[in-house]
Amino acid sequence: MKGIILFIVVIVLLLTAIVVGARNNEIVTINYLIAQIDLRISVLMAICIGLGIFVGISTMLTKYLALKLRFAHMKRRLDKLSVEKPN
Repeated sequence: MKGIILFIVVIVLLLTAIVVGARNNEIVTINYLIAQIDLRISVLMAICIGLGIFVGISTMLTKYLALKLRFAHMKRRLDKLSVEKPN
């Protein structure tokens, strides 16, 4: 059931992205430090959303790995303390 709902949500998001991309076909000029480029608004939006997803996932992944390492360290300390003090 959860998979079906997730599939429907993904399909709705893809359809929304297609509609937004089809309706935004104007060309904009992007100026950055050393050059400039002409892009369609839909391509620019896709690049920005993709970069946002990448930054978000990388941030979450680093926090997740830090917590995993901290948990492993605490577990080793707990095992060491429980071996030293048998009750």
